Amino acid sequence: MTPAVRRLAAMLALALAACAGLAPRAALAPAPLPVAGGVSAEDAAMAGEVARLVNEHRAQVGCRPLAWDDAAARAAQGHSDDMARRGYFDDVSPEGHGVGERVRAAGARWVAVAENIASGSSAPGEVVRGWLASAEHRGNIESCIYTRHGVGYRDGMWTHVFYLPQ
Repeated sequence: MTPAVRRLAAMLALALAACAGLAPRAALAPAPLPVAGGVSAEDAAMAGEVARLVNEHRAQVGCRPLAWDDAAARAAQGHSDDMARRGYFDDVSPEGHGVGERVRAAGARWVAVAENIASGSSAPGEVVRGWLASAEHRGNIESCIYTRHGVGYRDGMWTHVFYLPQ
């Protein structure tokens, strides 16, 4: 079996164990505040609340909580900052850069990565409820394969990054 096939088999086993509730579950602790330059304490607190609410929901569906990850938080905050500054709303930047490239540029190596974005609301609970009402966004939140995350917020622009490290 090649190393790539062994790695894939291990990832699938981990994902199945996590989704089946066989993987150990960590206690739900408040997420640390995002580490990113130029983020107000209020914006950081709102991002932390989204992280907490998402982990609370994951516990209800049998997934382990996501661990806060500074690289994911930098990627998320950078994307929220960019969307707010340049006035666009998309998972892909105007230059064509997606979440995978942003997470890699922030210093993380991943084998699976996803992103939820939202705009308009400044209420963390409203943003999470909106994501849960969308099948694709809900799927990212409820995917037990992801183990790390980070959230960014700026001027009504939310980014939530999920990933499984390499």
